[in-house]
Amino acid sequence: MTLRLYVTAFVGGLVVLALELAAARLLAPTFGTSELIWSAIIGLILLYLSVGYVIGGRWADRSPQPVTLYTILVGAGAAIAVIPFMARPVLNIAAQGMRTWNVGMVAGPFVGVLILFVVPVTLLACVSPFVIRLSLNDVRASGVTAGKIYAFSTLGSFLGTFLPNLALIPLLGTRRTFLFLALL
Repeated sequence: MTLRLYVTAFVGGLVVLALELAAARLLAPTFGTSELIWSAIIGLILLYLSVGYVIGGRWADRSPQPVTLYTILVGAGAAIAVIPFMARPVLNIAAQGMRTWNVGMVAGPFVGVLILFVVPVTLLACVSPFVIRLSLNDVRASGVTAGKIYAFSTLGSFLGTFLPNLALIPLLGTRRTFLFLALL
């Protein structure tokens, strides 16, 4: 059981970072790749992670069952799978709104990332607190357990930093990359 939970934390971390980098690729044709675009992406992803950690911790305490964790992951996967199909209309509306209301360069990408990524990233952020809760056998070892879980998650994030740009997007394209991440 513990190995499965470590793998879950690893894959959760990988997918979060891969989504962040794939988001930049998704927004680039509409908004470009300036530092403001990256700021909108990184800032909102961090916000979703913060919210998801809190929600995941509460959820794990209310329903400390593996089936609940894996149901959350299926929901995250489904939400990721719809991103490539929703992206063009959402980003076009955000770009049009940005021009119509003259709200500055960061508003369009902010809205696009807000709409497209809030659900999957928030759900993925629930993984680490949930895995910690399910892995705890002894409260006296909670620090060691949490440290190991976050280490595995961060190692996954490290791989997720390179995987989209070096392998997935060149081999599969942006749309199929999102579908691959949804399956993962």
